[in-house]
Amino acid sequence: MNSHRTVILLGAILLAASAHAQTREDILRCREIVDTERRLACYDAIELSGSPRSKYELVDISELKGFALSYRGHLVEVQGWVKPGGDLLLIGVDEADESTIPIDFQAIPRRDREAFLQECGEGCQATVQGRVRPVNFTTGIVADAMIAH
Repeated sequence: MNSHRTVILLGAILLAASAHAQTREDILRCREIVDTERRLACYDAIELSGSPRSKYELVDISELKGFALSYRGHLVEVQGWVKPGGDLLLIGVDEADESTIPIDFQAIPRRDREAFLQECGEGCQATVQGRVRPVNFTTGIVADAMIAH
């Protein structure tokens, strides 16, 4: 039981340490409390601001187009103009962009794919999250999620 509290306490300390500087005083105040239960309650009461980081790296579409090979294997989130291109989708800077990146969206559930295609039609601004990988004999994105704007 005591080791369980220690693990919880250490977890609380780690979470608190990642918080903004304004909580530093709260952490120092909690650290001074001798009683284990009161100290843990003190750490639990510290409000952490900010949200957890996304696992996807936000990358500008022009950056991805220019340096696609350096992003191979990376999880990325890009925004751009998405349009149909046969069995794939294509993403570019805007509607007129002819130098697009292919998107393999077969890993997305069928209903979500159909809803995206229905909303996007002949093309739309969208956000794509996925892994940069070979797609159709070039570097593209294997999509995990797509959101039409």
